[in-house]
Amino acid sequence: MNPERLQAQCFEFIARTAPADAAHDLSHIKRVVKTTLYLTDIEQANIEITLPAACLHDCVSVSKDSPLRSQASRLAADAAVEFLTGMDYPGELLADIAHAIEAHSYSAAIPCRTLEARVVQDAD
Repeated sequence: MNPERLQAQCFEFIARTAPADAAHDLSHIKRVVKTTLYLTDIEQANIEITLPAACLHDCVSVSKDSPLRSQASRLAADAAVEFLTGMDYPGELLADIAHAIEAHSYSAAIPCRTLEARVVQDAD
């Protein structure tokens, strides 16, 4: 895996959809990715999980007043897995990536089961 190429592909995917609010735009995602990479190094987490999870954690944009708001992280996880599957990303990593995306949001109330999920949650 080439991290720079993966990141560029993820950002291209993200750029195709407008964020529901300015707090979750591409600049926000880039800050989360930067912090995730820093924490991944410190915590010795698996970058093949943390990087795509951070890049795609807000790939589905749900407005704050939508009835689907509480499901936003699950919707993003599903979309991320579909995108990564289309890129032939290693299938054995997809469940952990999806979990990290689902658990990143405190409002989803999904406990982090992995170090990688904790890293992405803390970075966000």
